[in-house]
Amino acid sequence: MRPFTVRRCVRWSDCDPAGVVYAGKFPLYMLDACQLFGQHVVQPALPAGVQHRAPGKGLEIEFLGPLWPGDVFDIEIHPGGIGTRTVHLLAAARRVDDGRPVFIGRVTSIHVSPDDRTIGVDVAPELRAALEDQAAHSGPPPQILQRLSPVTRFAKG
Repeated sequence: MRPFTVRRCVRWSDCDPAGVVYAGKFPLYMLDACQLFGQHVVQPALPAGVQHRAPGKGLEIEFLGPLWPGDVFDIEIHPGGIGTRTVHLLAAARRVDDGRPVFIGRVTSIHVSPDDRTIGVDVAPELRAALEDQAAHSGPPPQILQRLSPVTRFAKG
């Protein structure tokens, strides 16, 4: 759980006829891992009855290596910064067999009013605390994540 890691195995249905993973699958791998992070790290830290729902605002991904059917890879998710209304999660995927990087990326969500999803609201203090705790106890994010644009610094702000 610290760092939060999701292990995946490439399915044949993830690939084109030549056996290479479709480019569109990589963002799905990353988003699935971020969703699991929310379920297993964020949601348990929130008060009972409070649901964490924040629509996506941005997605950044850099492809670093191919995958084929049967390849196993790990996706580490790290808090990548908290703004007033936004949260950034960073992802670093590596092959299990040799540790080579597969992709890196960032998912940015914006927090909105449960009554009107067009109105931004501040990140809940409980969510901020959960992400800060995860960042403090996960160790430093992999250095390769520094290749992402500069908002990757963990900010309290």
